[in-house]
Amino acid sequence: MENPKPIGPSRKKVVMVCEDESELLELYSKVLESRYEVIKVCSGNDCINKYLDQKSNGANIDLLILDYKLEDMLGDEVAKKIKEHNGIKIILLSAYNLDEPIKKDLLENKYIEKFLQKPIKMRQMIQEAMEIIC
Repeated sequence: MENPKPIGPSRKKVVMVCEDESELLELYSKVLESRYEVIKVCSGNDCINKYLDQKSNGANIDLLILDYKLEDMLGDEVAKKIKEHNGIKIILLSAYNLDEPIKKDLLENKYIEKFLQKPIKMRQMIQEAMEIIC
């Protein structure tokens, strides 16, 4: 007789962090690793490719924390490309003031769940992640 599988979610939630500044990537990852499995990527193309690779392998990513101004592309482009593939929930971060029409489009069309202005308090990041992927 086989052992029954546990009832309910036992899998640790997975958060992908896309940030091109290595110090911030490490900081965000360290803060999130206490609660989540973290996948780190440092460019828009890496983010899209890693997401598609994980999805094709049947792996689940629950949340993407995405910087807006990456070296190779802007975060809104990344969010839209991922959403084309029935993408994940996204928190968009930016040190720049995003134009209101861009923010409004991203939120209203569900490309992102939340926009956070840098600098960000780590407690706020954890709180937002918990609210979105609970």
